[in-house]
Amino acid sequence: MLIKTPAIVLNAIKYGDTGKIVKFFTLNHGLVSCISKSVYAKKNRTNSLLFSFNFVELVYDEKPNQSLFFLKEMNASKHFSSIHLQPEKITIILFLTEILNSVLKEEESNRALFEFLENSIFELDQKKSGYSDFHLWFLLNLTQFLGFYPHFEKDFLYFDLNNGVSSNEIPTGIYISDSDLQNFEKLFSLEFKSQTESRFNQIQRKSLLSTLLKYFELHISDFRQPKSLEVLNQVFQ
Repeated sequence: MLIKTPAIVLNAIKYGDTGKIVKFFTLNHGLVSCISKSVYAKKNRTNSLLFSFNFVELVYDEKPNQSLFFLKEMNASKHFSSIHLQPEKITIILFLTEILNSVLKEEESNRALFEFLENSIFELDQKKSGYSDFHLWFLLNLTQFLGFYPHFEKDFLYFDLNNGVSSNEIPTGIYISDSDLQNFEKLFSLEFKSQTESRFNQIQRKSLLSTLLKYFELHISDFRQPKSLEVLNQVFQ
């Protein structure tokens, strides 16, 4: 049965001499993996669309009891102006793609998550400045769709990363306090859409990212630390 759906390209790996296996997050069917044949042929436009976070209209052949489908057709549904051209934004995209490949498990529709990805990446593409904190804002808000958004409250002394709650008593597990807690609080009030300059300096940004990744690690059993983390930190030094 042919399935047509809006989709986001997550990654593509080589398959044989001429093909690729492409993972998509689709609007109507969640995670979908497809084989694309002859992507390197001159008349095949598919390969030019297989960049992370490209938004496409996808047609694939779904067959019962299979987890890998054949890609029939793919066309761009959005055209970006900067996220695949500017080095800093390319680094952000590669980093966030690694995160999504590690945390997305659902083989079912999640319209709210799809729209969050679509809207946030569009905002990043439109930004000409003040986007150095985007990955922090993105990771924090992504947790809403993964089921462990922090229950953060002001005027508490600690934030318990294991349980995702604020506390005035020293937690028994992993926690943040003092300046790390203050920066975490500032992140909750960050409005990326209206932001015109970075809110955090290099040291604060690196510390916040470390906190967020530890939070993901504590709440997702098989979470993998992104290989692109070091590059991301270097780009925003």
